[in-house]
Amino acid sequence: MDKRYLETAVILARMYGVAETLHPWEFLENEKFIAKIDKWTGEFLRMEDADLLKFFESVWNS
Repeated sequence: MDKRYLETAVILARMYGVAETLHPWEFLENEKFIAKIDKWTGEFLRMEDADLLKFFESVWNS
């Protein structure tokens, strides 16, 4: 597995976990959670010179 992909996915998952404790998000089953993180990771990695926090805030609020 690509190291950059893995690092990005782990960071997004951790950010999601923090946000989940601060806001009343619905519980996601593992398959849905993994699909969401996979989608976000792919989107982020296709962007050039993107800021991970700004990206997370944009997908989190959508």
